Amino acid sequence: MRKTFAIVPVKKFENAKLRLSLMLSADDRIHLSALMLDDTLSALAGAKSIDEVVVVSSDRRAAEIATRHDRKFLREDKESGVNSAIALADRYCTGQSVDATVVIPQDLPLLDALDVDKACDMAENEHSCIVICPSLRYDGTNLLLRKPPSAIKTYYDSDSYETHIKAAGKMGIPVKLFFSKKLMSDLDTPEDARQLTKEAGVGKTLEFIKARLGKL
Repeated sequence: MRKTFAIVPVKKFENAKLRLSLMLSADDRIHLSALMLDDTLSALAGAKSIDEVVVVSSDRRAAEIATRHDRKFLREDKESGVNSAIALADRYCTGQSVDATVVIPQDLPLLDALDVDKACDMAENEHSCIVICPSLRYDGTNLLLRKPPSAIKTYYDSDSYETHIKAAGKMGIPVKLFFSKKLMSDLDTPEDARQLTKEAGVGKTLEFIKARLGKL
């Protein structure tokens, strides 16, 4: 039977969403980070294709939220970037004989379990592949399925979408592109926030963003 784990890397709450500093205070951004993780874990709970969700962070508050959702938490000794966090999760997943992993950022307020399942279904009959969904700007990677988990390293720095595709090409790994507006809509900039206020949806993150922008 196929075993697929989701990996959710989480920055220290104080270090997250710095580009929103013009519209949100430090306390607001900390609160937003908690809401985003809570929403992400709630959404992933509905994904039938995901057997376990692994949260990786050096932040104790992320650990508390993961525990509340009954999810696996891996603690980083220190924050060393997204790729380092995913590498830690990869080692755990390898020990669990996982067939595939799906990296999901925590800043996708419109995250939908059905889309996650559809992305996983695309890899169902493949021996090895990656399934990738970009950000709306086509620079970031908003979903990355790797089958097996060691198929490629991750490159969540600049232009990760193209970099992941090129890395798979060099390894001879088939690439499947998945496009979903919900998955492609992340929350990084004030413009992202303004766009999200126009979107229908549920979740504490959307509610918070709409309330805060309404006061500006």
